[in-house]
Formats: sequence, C-alpha cells, structure tokens
Amino acid sequence: MKLIRTIFIFSFLLNFSLLGYGQNEGSPVYQEVGFTDRLVQMYPNPASDYLTVKLPTPNASSVQLAMHSVIGNALNIDKEQIDDYEVRIRVKDLPSGYYFLSIKEENSGLKASYKFLKR
Repeated sequence: MKLIRTIFIFSFLLNFSLLGYGQNEGSPVYQEVGFTDRLVQMYPNPASDYLTVKLPTPNASSVQLAMHSVIGNALNIDKEQIDDYEVRIRVKDLPSGYYFLSIKEENSGLKASYKFLKR
C-alpha cells in the first residue's frame, strides 16, 4: 500500500511539473522544435560503403556534418555533394559499429543528430 501511495505521489508531482503549473505566458514550458529534422533521410542504414543523407531543403553545400563514435570520439569524414539535396559520406574505412552523425544548417535552422550502423 505504501508503494502504491509513493508511486501515486511521484506521478502526480511529475505531471504537475510537466504541465508547467505556475508558469506565466512569457516563459514556455516546452520549446517549439522545427520539423525539418524529421524530414532528413539517411540510407542505407546499416551502411557498408557509403551513407547518403537527403536534406529537406536545397542547402547541401552549406550543411555542416560531424561524425562521432559511440564513445564520443570525433571522426574525420569524406563527404561528397551529390546535388542540392544530397550528401554522400564514405564510411567504408570505419570499423563496424554504431556512429552518430550531427547535421547543422544555419539558414534553415536544422540541428539534428542521427544514429547509424556501419557493417
């Protein structure tokens, strides 16, 4: 019974804080996030030789890409611009495992990180 009461109180406090009780209209509880990061396509995943990144806007020349290993080590990448929407990254020489690709583009406000598997 004591466990149920503790769980109830914890869930009430969690909901209370998430709803932003006591917040005024000038301080939003949640930040609005653009949907452009959801429109980025990475294929094939898992990749063996090349990873293709398709962007939602024609800004492939101004996009900044950064790749990190799972433990956070920054890696040098060879990128090739296919067209205004696509960039191809060579992953052939990377060891097998999971990696993170961070994409940043100032004009569209795109900032996102994606996980992919190198076979």
